Amino acid sequence: MEFKPCAIVPVYRHENTVRAVVQKLNAQNLPVVIVDDGNTTEALQVLKKVAEEIPNVMVVSHSVNMGKGGAVCTGCKEALKAGFTHALQIDADGQHDPSMIPFLLKASRKHPESLIGGFPQYDASVPKGREVGRKITNFWVAVETLSKEIPDAMCGFRVYPLQATVPVLDEILTFRMGFDIEILVRLAWAGVKMHFYPVKVIYPENGVSNFRMLHDNLEISWLHTRLCCGMLLRLPKLLLRKKKHG
Repeated sequence: MEFKPCAIVPVYRHENTVRAVVQKLNAQNLPVVIVDDGNTTEALQVLKKVAEEIPNVMVVSHSVNMGKGGAVCTGCKEALKAGFTHALQIDADGQHDPSMIPFLLKASRKHPESLIGGFPQYDASVPKGREVGRKITNFWVAVETLSKEIPDAMCGFRVYPLQATVPVLDEILTFRMGFDIEILVRLAWAGVKMHFYPVKVIYPENGVSNFRMLHDNLEISWLHTRLCCGMLLRLPKLLLRKKKHG
């Protein structure tokens, strides 16, 4: 099967930073699917202008905000429909290091049936609360998958194998900040192999964050409760697979 990747950029309130991200993707000859996740009319016009002025860029719109996960789901489905085999997920705010894209795509080409994920290496800009939250989430993900093969479930800098990913999207329960966690757990349950590599991640100064501290942390806690229940239902199958693979 021909390796045909694209990039998916979910956008909500980051219309002022997305152009720079798309330009860097375009410089690496990577087609781009921008997902307008219910932005204002003015912001949507900015996104459409980016698509008009930069080659191989398409914009898909949600009439209402559906959350980052909802945007990525739409982007993956549109990418598969357009004939792409893999999709690089990258944030619109510039926090992910674009110099790592060729490496991640090379790894994806080498392991075309696997998910390729970024294992974040933070600088001093990372909020302490977010760092602690990641450690808690990564503990529960290890429980939910009965493995330590996912070193970080919250970094949204990754490459999805679309044929394996799109069918799993119909099982997703959380379409906001918990999506990055849930999709990895569900792909692991589906038997999709994963490879993770260190990537530099920064939190841009004066950047716009869509993370709602109380609401999203409560949502992620509830997500882990449901995923733990899902793990128990799949326990015999997961233990059999674990035994089979040593």
